[in-house]
Order: sequence, then structure tokens, then C-alpha cells
Amino acid sequence: MANISPVTNLDFFATKTALKTFLKNQDRFADYDFEGSNLNVLLDVLSYNTFYNNYYYNMAISEMFLDSAQERNSIISHAKELNYLPRSRRSSMATVTLNITATQDSNYFTIPANTSLSGKCGNTTFSFLTDKTNTAIRNANTDTFSITGMQAFQGRLMSETLSVSDSILSNSWIDTRSLYVTVNGEEYVQKSDIFGISATQKVFYLQPEEDGKYSLQFGQNTFGAQPDSADVIVATYRICNGDDANGVKSFTIAQNIGGASSISTIVTVPSTGGFRAETIDSIRTFAPKALQVQDRAVTKSDYEVLLRNRFPNIQAISVYGGDEVIPPQYGKVIISVDVTGGQGAADFEIADFKEYLRDKTPLTIEPVFVAAKFLFIDTVVNVVYDPNITTKSAAQIRSEVIASIIAYQTTNLNDFNKALRQSRLSATLDSLDNSIISTDIFAQPVIEIKPTLSIVQNPAFSYESSLVQPYPFDAVTGFSSFKPAIKTSKFTIEGSLVTLQDDGKGSMMAVTAGTSIQGVFKRNVGTIDYSTGDVKLSNLIVDSYEGDAIKFTANTINKDVKSPKDRIISIRNQDITVNVTQLTE
Repeated sequence: MANISPVTNLDFFATKTALKTFLKNQDRFADYDFEGSNLNVLLDVLSYNTFYNNYYYNMAISEMFLDSAQERNSIISHAKELNYLPRSRRSSMATVTLNITATQDSNYFTIPANTSLSGKCGNTTFSFLTDKTNTAIRNANTDTFSITGMQAFQGRLMSETLSVSDSILSNSWIDTRSLYVTVNGEEYVQKSDIFGISATQKVFYLQPEEDGKYSLQFGQNTFGAQPDSADVIVATYRICNGDDANGVKSFTIAQNIGGASSISTIVTVPSTGGFRAETIDSIRTFAPKALQVQDRAVTKSDYEVLLRNRFPNIQAISVYGGDEVIPPQYGKVIISVDVTGGQGAADFEIADFKEYLRDKTPLTIEPVFVAAKFLFIDTVVNVVYDPNITTKSAAQIRSEVIASIIAYQTTNLNDFNKALRQSRLSATLDSLDNSIISTDIFAQPVIEIKPTLSIVQNPAFSYESSLVQPYPFDAVTGFSSFKPAIKTSKFTIEGSLVTLQDDGKGSMMAVTAGTSIQGVFKRNVGTIDYSTGDVKLSNLIVDSYEGDAIKFTANTINKDVKSPKDRIISIRNQDITVNVTQLTE
């Protein structure tokens, strides 16, 4: 008897066709009419059975592996094996200022923890809570008290009593950062690892469970004290709406605070930072990496993985050694962070980052957080199009090209360690419309500095790219045909309007900009390294400058623009110039 080939198809009709093909290859069924026979019913039954078995085994085997699993509970189970704790929901947080009127003798007015505020976003009202006791200070000789920078977190408190045998928290909307656990009224502290934990320490561990829930685990009197079956375990935590509550801009106090006759609320920072629970794609990506990191920051990637996993509002991060900065800072690791909804990170966010890394870094290494800086790109695009094959005007094509460049930078740039590949951007623009014949791109990196006025400063930065070194500047020849590697926007020093540019010999000079004929105002105001793109200015005192910052525009050898390690590369709308011309025969 001929062997039947394995039937692994998940389509019923394909399975039935495969079975018919097998039977038709047998001599006794060579000319058999399957469609009009009772055997057709048996083939249906066999095909259905094969189909169901194939589907079952396909699903069961897929769920056995982290890479192929689709069900969240299966992925959670695999993450548990890797000692990875999936991130819970995160409460949106707002920063507010309170002005309180109250008659009392003390110069301090206490705002208790869990004070409730009410905020509205669209047509939805959200409850916010303070997570700690805050103190407002009396304004001099008045009955008013003020507090600035008070943090309020969206959500409401839940409290439930658990037992050692059933320690699963009942609500999957928990923000695990707010979890407070007591056993017989005594606080237990959450730990993420067992390093240094004694058998008597009062600690607990979180473990992911099915349906997005978490359970409390204890140390079995080995890595922490183990409660008895009769002990009362009380868990108090905040449940939240995640990112739904982002963007609240006005608040009112939703409860009476003892002794206050009136309270006004001013929003300093609208609510932000709310997130849903970690997605299955994120768990699939970060669970294996967390196993590699082992909750310790040693390599550059360790810092990135730990911070990204713990703080989901981080949208860009760059980590590099202190020996790579100017001047070198040995024994330090430099971390640049950019968070969602702003440029860089706020002071309270940086404080949270530092506290989180405090016990995860080597003793001799100090993490230093610096504000995220940007490398902007001055982009000139010359577009040639054929008006005979389009009804669009030059203005319409120009508008579409600008929109496409902004979309390209949003998708492919706007992060650390990225590069503008001109050929890829050009290909994107060429495919924008059939009438576009060619696009020519001229891109130059721009670094901005915002100096403090009337103060001696020594700014230093690097393009980390080789620059086109011009011929040495000659006062006799002048500036008419001189093309410097770097040139700045206009600003004022010592009462004179100038720009800075290099002299072709490794020095930066100040050039008059307030007269029709340019001249050298100051011969040496800094140095430039053409091979590395390092720029160092010395004893610079700025009286004023045009626009929001002084722009340093460079002429690099490489047409592609790569961001330095400490800068996010970005193309702004204001830095785009598009020239559209018609095709001429």
C-alpha cells in the first residue's frame, strides 16, 4: 500500500483534497466518483477530524514557546520562567500648586497622604490622589499657605485581605508602584531580587499571574520571613486608567481638608506618564534581555534595558562612558534621557531614575544624568517635476514633500544613534508622486547653544563627523569666496553684531555681521578639529542673540548625517526649504 504524505494543512478543503488524492492513487479507487458516494461522507468526517487535530497541535505547540505564543497568559508564564516581572499599568501624574486659606497659629499646613483631587479630560472626570503627606508653608503675614510641585496620581485606593494560601491580588488595573503590604499590621517591603536578603527580613516579591493579575510571594524563611497560615495579609494599592487620564489640565480638591476655608489649585504640569499594562510584544522582547541583565547595570545596554522596562515614558535613551565626554569624567556613566511629552526629563523624573539605579550599579561607578540634547538638520530639497503628468501645482507638491520629510523623521529619526541617509529620504520623496522626476537633497547638521547672557562661558560640543576643511583664510582675499566648515547665526559680543566661523587653520574667529563688508572682529575665540568635528569656545561673553538660540551649522564631508552619541537627531519644519521647479526640455 502506498504511503500517505503527512497532512498538516489547517484548511478543511485542502485536507480533504489531499485525502482524495491519496485514494485516487490506489488502483481500486482510480475511477471512483467520490462526490456522489457514501465514501464522501466518511472523507468529510476524516477531514474534520484531521483539521481539528492539526489546529489543536498547532496552537498547543505554538503556545509552548515565547517567540510563537499568542495568548497573553502563555507569554506571562514564559516570562515567569525568566524571572521577568511584566510592567503593570502606570498612573498618570500631574504636578500642581495649592494656595490654601486657613486660620491657624502654625506656619505649616499639613495636606495628608491620599488627599483626593478631581480632574477632567474631555467629558471624563478622573480621581487623583497624593501619594504622601505634603506641607504647605504660610505666606508672610497672611492666612494663606502655598505648596508648589505637589504630585497627584490618577486612580483610587483598593485594600484587600489575603492569606498565604491565596495571595493573588484581585484587580488587574493595579499600579504596582503604589503597593503597600502589611502582615499582622507590620510593613513588608517589596524586593525584586534575593541578593543580600536574610531569612528574617520582612520582604515580599511580586509574581505575574493569569489575566494580568499579580500575586504576593514570600521568602520561605530563607530569603525573607514567611507568614503563617493564620497571619493576616493586607494589601493596599492604587488602580488606574492608564493613558486615558493623560492631559488633565485643571483640578479641584475633591474633599475637605481640616481647617481650610478655601483651596485654589494651579496646574504646573498637566497629567502625563499614564500607560496601559505592558504589551505582549514588549514582554516577548524584554523578558530574554532581562534574564541577560540579571537586574544589574554593568554594560551600556544593561542601563537601557533596566530604565526602559521600569519607566515606559522613556522614548529615547543614550548611555556612554564618562571617558568619552569633554573633559573626561572617569568613574562615571553618562545617561541622556528623553521622555514622552517633552524635551529631556524633569528633575523629579531624573531623581526617580537615580533612585532606581542606586542599588543596581557597581560601587565605583556613578550614573550621571544629563539633559537630552538635539542635532537638528538644515535641509534644502530641490524638486524637479513634470507638470504634463499631474494636475498638482508646484505649491501642492512642495507641501506634500514637506509633510513627507516630517513623517520620515518621525518614523526613522527623532532618537539617539540614528542617521539621516539621504538616498533613503530621496527615494521616499521620489515615490511621492509620479510627476516627480528627481530630488536633490543638501543637508547640514545644526547644533544650538543657549548661552547665559553677560556671563563668561566656554561651550564645547562635537559633531562626531569629519568636516570639510577650507583653505586658510586670507584677509587680502576676504570673505567673498571663503566657505568655512562652521558658521553661526548672528549674536552680539562687546556691543558688536558678529557671527563665528573657522579660519581653515583650526581656530574659530568672530566676524562682523552688522556692516556691509565683513571683517575679523576677534581672531581667536576657540578651536576646531576638522577630523572629529570637536568645537571648543573660550571666554565667550554673549550680550544677546537672534532667535531662540545660537545656531552652529556645519559642512560635513559625509552627505549622510549621523547624530553624536549624546544628541537626538531631528528635522524641524522650520529647518526645511523646498524648491520646486518644472521640467524643461
